[in-house]
Amino acid sequence: MVDFISEVEEELRKDDYNKFLRKYGPFVLGLLVAIVGYVGWLEWRDYSQTRTARAAAASYIAADDLLQDGKNDQARAAFLALADKAPDGYAGLSLMRAAVISTEAGNAAEAVRLYDAASARFDNPRHVDLAKLKSAYVLANQGAWDDVERRAESIAADGAPYEFLARELSASAALNLGNTDVARERFGYLANIPGVPQTIARRAQQALTLIDTSAQATAAPEGSE
Repeated sequence: MVDFISEVEEELRKDDYNKFLRKYGPFVLGLLVAIVGYVGWLEWRDYSQTRTARAAAASYIAADDLLQDGKNDQARAAFLALADKAPDGYAGLSLMRAAVISTEAGNAAEAVRLYDAASARFDNPRHVDLAKLKSAYVLANQGAWDDVERRAESIAADGAPYEFLARELSASAALNLGNTDVARERFGYLANIPGVPQTIARRAQQALTLIDTSAQATAAPEGSE
């Protein structure tokens, strides 16, 4: 009797199981297929990214080798070609290397364009600001102080990676544009607040001395009359 009851219960369980499979089986199967597919896609993506990164690294090294051999034009072309197809990080670095070559060749406008392009290809804020800062330095060497002022302002925010270098550029721009009071204020900030690197603070103090000396020299003839 006990065996009979057990067999009946087993059949009922099988029947319930079959009903469950008929009702929910397609959904369960679809879920399993989706999970397997997603895991497979993740593995393919990781493999593809690794392969792409390795190829980009090899191309970057090859371009650098050309530069080390003194083949600047070929190296620049190789860096630019890599920037067109590489992941953003390598693309940004390649554009910056090409910008350096353009700067050394005396093509400042092209260097600025490439630095700007590099800043747009980076995700890391530090790298973005570095590209912008280098662009501003090129413009400063060309005496384009209005452009320097605008670019330095965007990277001189409190706590920004290159805040103090950008503030120094901004102060220099103000001075060269004839905005002496603004320049004195900006250099004074760098010369006196805690946390500014010593080299920047020292240059700021030297700039303040020059500003004051120039002001005294300008005022001297008026006082002697």
